[in-house]
Amino acid sequence: MELPATREEFIKAQQNDETLQNCLSSVLSVEQVKGQKVVYFMDHGLLFRCWRQDASGDGDWSTAYQVVVPTAYRPQVLSLAHDNLWGGHLGITKTFDKILRHFFWPGLKADVVRHCRACHVCQVTGKPNQVVPPAPLCPIPVMREPFERVMVDCVGPLPKTKSGNQFLLTIMCASTRFPEAIPLQRVTAPVISKALVEFFTVFGLPTVVQTDQGTNFMSRVFAQVLKSLGIKHITSSPYHPESQGALERFHQTMKTMLKKCCFESKKDWDDAVPFVLFAAREAVQESLGFSPAELVFGHEVRGPLKLLKEQFLLPRGGEGCSIPEYVLRLRECLQRACTLAKSSLASSQKKMKRRYDQKAVPPSFQPGDRVLILSPIPGSALSAKFSGPYVVEKKVNDTNFIIQTPDAEIGCVM
Repeated sequence: MELPATREEFIKAQQNDETLQNCLSSVLSVEQVKGQKVVYFMDHGLLFRCWRQDASGDGDWSTAYQVVVPTAYRPQVLSLAHDNLWGGHLGITKTFDKILRHFFWPGLKADVVRHCRACHVCQVTGKPNQVVPPAPLCPIPVMREPFERVMVDCVGPLPKTKSGNQFLLTIMCASTRFPEAIPLQRVTAPVISKALVEFFTVFGLPTVVQTDQGTNFMSRVFAQVLKSLGIKHITSSPYHPESQGALERFHQTMKTMLKKCCFESKKDWDDAVPFVLFAAREAVQESLGFSPAELVFGHEVRGPLKLLKEQFLLPRGGEGCSIPEYVLRLRECLQRACTLAKSSLASSQKKMKRRYDQKAVPPSFQPGDRVLILSPIPGSALSAKFSGPYVVEKKVNDTNFIIQTPDAEIGCVM
């Protein structure tokens, strides 16, 4: 092991170090060392600290004879104890105890804490079972009318059916939670665009389409189609599907329902999709207080249960209303249902935010700060958890920041 200095240079550095003057003035003779728990002494001009963990002990097993290190050589000791291949990048306590067996200086513990916390390798690799606390929840504003904003995503590849379908294009109204799922053989941008246009011909053109940042949704073809229709395209943050939480939960429910339907009917999954969609649209959404079908069509859809109920009821007489009366009544019903649904959704969002924010920590980054980015999908168990450091360029809002990456690309970080 190459020494950072000769013995004579080290002794001279001890004597001239201002931080060691109190230690030098406390030096005792070798004879006075015995029986003392902490004492400084000289050995051929070299300053030592004798530290007994058990002052009543007679043996040397609990005694450490520590070389007192001057300021100039402390970084080498810290690096050797922590950063070196033999050091193992252990934590603060273990690194401190390791140094304490052989070396000492005033403020050693504070220096170890600073060194370990500033270690770049330890920062990017993280701690075992380390959990980064989330930022406070920012609920998505409740939309004004059905199909004003729709969420779009893809599911698959699934087992190939007889029709050649392997994927599902899923669409959901953000206001009513009305779902649609279209079986597809491929999920290229042209195929997705065509399927979306067919959906829009039924439910109208939305103001906003929200997707993830998949290559098919970020393509020029997809952008041109939405632009030609006057639709704004927004995307969720990479690896953060929470902004499309309702659609992601529907994916889980739909997969479970398809699995059960295919098990019972022994049919391909694409044959079961219409029935799964009917069941999902008919079910009451807890956050809304209504089913998606009620909020879109203004009445309960006629399904097997309603059909069974009608068989026990007597035929209803009376004349029907006129078309204008029906339209007026339907419009009033829809407006009342949508108002109640918005109120219920706002209440659910407040409760969710209150629960979520109990473990949330508001970020306090400012422009110019250097930050690390969590790698949501590490390459392997031995890969680093974080990357960086990067410089914060701009604060967008309380939870979103723009950072500058080395390749000059700019990205939003939650």
